[in-house]
Amino acid sequence: MGIRKIEDEIDLREAMRKKGTELKFKEMEAKASIKNLTKEKIDEMAKSHGVILALNPDLKEEVEYLQKKYNIPPSKIIKEQIQETDVLGNKSNKINIDNLGMLAYQRILLRKEEIGIGLLPLSEIFDVVNTGDLKGKVDLNHVSKAMNLLKKKGVIEDVKRLDSGAFVVQFFPIYYTADQMKIIELVKNKGKGVILLEDVINDLNWTQDRSLRALKTLEDSGLAKFRESILKGKQWFFPSL
Repeated sequence: MGIRKIEDEIDLREAMRKKGTELKFKEMEAKASIKNLTKEKIDEMAKSHGVILALNPDLKEEVEYLQKKYNIPPSKIIKEQIQETDVLGNKSNKINIDNLGMLAYQRILLRKEEIGIGLLPLSEIFDVVNTGDLKGKVDLNHVSKAMNLLKKKGVIEDVKRLDSGAFVVQFFPIYYTADQMKIIELVKNKGKGVILLEDVINDLNWTQDRSLRALKTLEDSGLAKFRESILKGKQWFFPSL
């Protein structure tokens, strides 16, 4: 056997070992996600986002209670955790659009604290699902179809096209996005009906990106009006506050 062939076999075994480790880690991560869905966590999601992750069978009674308490429709109750292999189905080149949408939706929910708000550009949602077994097998067109299917089913709020031509997805109603509510509360506390970008960043201890996303959502909803001043920089007015 030539040296090159031996090196190729070593590389192949190493690649298979890494792949096996990656899949095992993802399986452990998925199990941990379900295990960590305590009653308090499920309650917080139901109250803040209007959705229930009913993945833990031991919390069936809690799920039924929360559904009645917050009047959550069946379309917003997630009973099955979707894995990357569920998206591929039986054929590795065939993408299950329904499962792809639910995979993205569940990952966005579980990363809610990191992401900040439920309004994301299509390109970022693509990054959320273009991982592991799906890497290189899904494209923006798949994600676009998946998001529009979620909208049709009433799982997500809307898929919007901006003036620039880019698409953004609104996962939760505006009243279910805690970040926007925090900004509204901040505006009320200041009592001026106007807020600067620096106010949001400093008072709420957020990154500029998270602050701008939340403010842009309020602007798109019509609650805020944007103006940029040479002296004061970016500022948002809230006529109704």
